[in-house]
Amino acid sequence: MVKVDITKLTEGAGLVTGKDDAKVVVVEFSDVQCPACRDAEPISKELRQMENVKFVYRQFPLINIHKNAWRGARAVEAGRLMGKGWEMLAIMFDKQKEWADSGKFDEMVVGYAKNIGLDENEFRTKWVSEETDKLVSVDSVLGGTLKLSGTPTFFVNGEQVATTFVISTVKDLLSK
Repeated sequence: MVKVDITKLTEGAGLVTGKDDAKVVVVEFSDVQCPACRDAEPISKELRQMENVKFVYRQFPLINIHKNAWRGARAVEAGRLMGKGWEMLAIMFDKQKEWADSGKFDEMVVGYAKNIGLDENEFRTKWVSEETDKLVSVDSVLGGTLKLSGTPTFFVNGEQVATTFVISTVKDLLSK
């Protein structure tokens, strides 16, 4: 089992739910273009709604196999900077099959931003900004430093846990 310091996993994270003093801290490294990450989203959503659980979402775009992963991660970060990161993440996963390999990626993503109530011009500016690029880079470099083999990768209280066991592991820790 891989064990990582929780501070290292959570420091500088943008998409976070729960309180700092939560009994359980779950960190997910995810690629918004990854079908397995999309399929794991119901698990992540359940974790985000649990009492006494802090949930941290980190970007880990697998650009060697997903051509729009980096720009998709930046779109989520732009949405977060505008106060709708979770909504942007949700729509990106919901519409993943539509945009993943589309030649009209940019216009689709701007449309999604508008659909969740974001100002188009502000979104476009933030999306292509150095700030969103840096935010994705920080997460991506951390994932690389951890030598992650793919996505989604979950850590529960600093220990890497297989996706299929995340909920049961968290419930077990909460019951103690």
